[in-house]
Amino acid sequence: MHRDPASSLPGIVVKIIEPVIPGDADKVQISIQRGDDRSQKIRIANTLLDAQGEAGALKSGAAVRIVIRPKPKDTI
Repeated sequence: MHRDPASSLPGIVVKIIEPVIPGDADKVQISIQRGDDRSQKIRIANTLLDAQGEAGALKSGAAVRIVIRPKPKDTI
């Protein structure tokens, strides 16, 4: 079975950032937990869909898993 290359990292939502422009989505800041002492952070829009297509949002302190999957044309 052929599987696309991917990497998965654990993270924690550390901050909810209110939108600057009313009507825009909140953003969440996620701290990526790695084995080394350095902590990396990313920010994404806090707009999620569940399995039924219903809107949802992350809460501060939520444990998440970040999956990095490149497009096939971007891999060797």
